[in-house]
Amino acid sequence: MTSATRSRPPGFAAFTAKEGLRARSRARQVAGQVPGARVIRADDHTWVVLWGELCDQELDSPIALCRAGQSRQADALHEILPPFAAINWEVVPSRLSITVDWLGLRHVYVTELPEIAGASSSAAALAGADLDTEALGVQSLLGWQIETRTPFAQVRKIPPGARATLCRGRLTMHVEAPARVTPTEDPQDAPRRAAELLSSFVTECLDDHPDTVLQLTGGQDSRILLAAIPRNRRSTVEAMTLAVPGSPDVAIATRLAAEFGMKHRVVELAGLGGLSDHDAYTLCVSAARDLDCAADPVGFATLRWAESSVDQQPRLAGLGGEVARGFYYFGPTARVGVSRHLASALGHWRMFPNERVDAGSLTPEFATMARGCAVDGIHRALAAGSDDWWTATDEFYLWQRMQRWAGTLASATCFDRIVINPMLDHGFLEIARGLPPEAKKNMRFLSRILLELDADLADVPLDNRPTPRAYASPTVANRVRLGATQAHKVVSKARQRMSGTTHPPPGANLLTAKVIGHWRGNPELLDPVHELGIFRPEWLAELLVGKRSADASAVALLVNLTVALDATHAFSAESTSLHS
Repeated sequence: MTSATRSRPPGFAAFTAKEGLRARSRARQVAGQVPGARVIRADDHTWVVLWGELCDQELDSPIALCRAGQSRQADALHEILPPFAAINWEVVPSRLSITVDWLGLRHVYVTELPEIAGASSSAAALAGADLDTEALGVQSLLGWQIETRTPFAQVRKIPPGARATLCRGRLTMHVEAPARVTPTEDPQDAPRRAAELLSSFVTECLDDHPDTVLQLTGGQDSRILLAAIPRNRRSTVEAMTLAVPGSPDVAIATRLAAEFGMKHRVVELAGLGGLSDHDAYTLCVSAARDLDCAADPVGFATLRWAESSVDQQPRLAGLGGEVARGFYYFGPTARVGVSRHLASALGHWRMFPNERVDAGSLTPEFATMARGCAVDGIHRALAAGSDDWWTATDEFYLWQRMQRWAGTLASATCFDRIVINPMLDHGFLEIARGLPPEAKKNMRFLSRILLELDADLADVPLDNRPTPRAYASPTVANRVRLGATQAHKVVSKARQRMSGTTHPPPGANLLTAKVIGHWRGNPELLDPVHELGIFRPEWLAELLVGKRSADASAVALLVNLTVALDATHAFSAESTSLHS
């Protein structure tokens, strides 16, 4: 399957204006960009566009913007497992309401202009004539967006747990700030309570979806979910592992699956080499479109290609355990305040190296602006989370990295399959958020959860790391072993920063070479990028004639820019008047 044969994910766009003809015109314009889209008149002022499998829906009942996968009864929005969002037309008082999950993992976007307002599951559907250069600067360093920004000027993401309404040309937003961290009453008992919660959640998941597939790696998060499956049910659960070259994931997952008699499927990436340059390019363009140009389309295209050979059964996934891991901790966890200096150090040391675009490929003006905006944004987000540095970094990972990076990917795939992630359960995260840093540092909390669930699994080494039991029990010998592991990570990160290398997703380098090959055969595709002042003209020229290459991060940004520019051009005639 290539992007040329893949349809857009199901979605919606809605526009409201005092002059209803203006809203109708924009709705029809959006529908013209999506094959098979359906335009619905809600009232004289508001028009709604539905596409994909949502086309058959009517406005007389709420419309879910994801495939249902809830595995427990939910009586409140915060109890619904992310990603989730819904739209609902309220006849009285004649308005469209949009609700998103408490974590904001399901991305929905809004825009408000003097004469028209809109909301959509696609940021590109709301695009005006301009891109947001500062947001693109941040993305050139992080690889994803933070706060509520998008690559499109005047288009913002609805915040976590918010409710937006469109009525008579107005956008109204009801936002509740995330609850501040409440210290866990009994940190020593937290692993037991978290283990019971995960075990109950996984059991209910298997009851509701007996054909669930466990995404099993060599890491700790999926190991915990395996441990949460009752022993007498493990042989009935299928496991799936992505074969990443150079990673021990397959060997560890195969060992674990065999031990419990689980059917084990290994998904290979080797066939990527058989794609033509054109098919690789169109695959990445489709990925950029579905990610709203706000994350890495090359890495996502690789995973999507691999997924195309797999049955889309419900998935049990462990992404999110990092929130309970003290992901950004380093050194003593003594109380330290939040400052811009520390935010800058965290960005340059920990956040930027993996996906940053080489500054040498960018214009000096853009690169300078990008660094300033990225550090400012990180500092704002950290300060909003807490005045304690370690708590602030945990909150940043949850409300920024998870919400904006993982949420962008989840939003692009939420109609492909049911994905159930117990580690995003509100109750689990509240336990983790309330723990002191010392209880989470070096994966201590997660390792103790694993001991509670299945002590035998805690004795199986992780991917290139000691056993979880070593992390759970800080004996003198274990401290020495963990110190050596941490020192190796620090050295690796220092080398990465000094060399300027990035860590592309599996298979991304192969797709990158093919995309560059397609551009060299069709150099006019990058003509619009020249006018943005982001990439140096001489660098682009040398890339297109084969005098230099580009890494996956630069190619990802270039693909995103071309797709985003297409979106602004598609609506430029209408947008010029709407955004004036």
